[in-house]
Amino acid sequence: MDFNKVIEERSSIKKYSSKKPKIESIIEAIETSNKAPAAGNLQPTSFIIVENQETINKVADACQQDFISNAPYVIIVCSNINQLKKMYDKRSEKYIKHYVGAAVENFLLKITDMGLASCWVGPFSEETLRNHFSIPENNEIELIITVGYEFIKGKSKPKRKHSLVNRVFFEDWGNKFHKPLEKVRRKDI
Repeated sequence: MDFNKVIEERSSIKKYSSKKPKIESIIEAIETSNKAPAAGNLQPTSFIIVENQETINKVADACQQDFISNAPYVIIVCSNINQLKKMYDKRSEKYIKHYVGAAVENFLLKITDMGLASCWVGPFSEETLRNHFSIPENNEIELIITVGYEFIKGKSKPKRKHSLVNRVFFEDWGNKFHKPLEKVRRKDI
């Protein structure tokens, strides 16, 4: 699929068909997430793939979002900052968030490119998930991603994004106007 088309089609889908994607597709998307830029070339994320219906229902309860129960797959994304702390000390807190965001976006775009649907879920009971999945204390539970085939392909409408008018500035905070640079001639250098 064309890259711009993938970007345009990527949206949060909450209605899934009963058709279950191949596990290889999920693994391929995780491999794509691993290609995100990372400080020190460390990939500090781990993924728990959940496909058992009873377990998916427990994740839905932990998130208090019923639509999760209808997803054929739920991915729990975790991160471990320990290696980053050794290399980057205080900056590691910032760097891990950069990496997780880039890795998850790669995952979501790959899922879309494969004709699958997904939804990024942020709120959840960390204690419930940590206990049920035996997630070690030194790992942060970052987010949940549901994956499946959209119930009726193309039925969901992408949400309109806010304008960039008040969020893009040139040379200084608040300057909304781009002023062309003066022409520099080779002989002036």
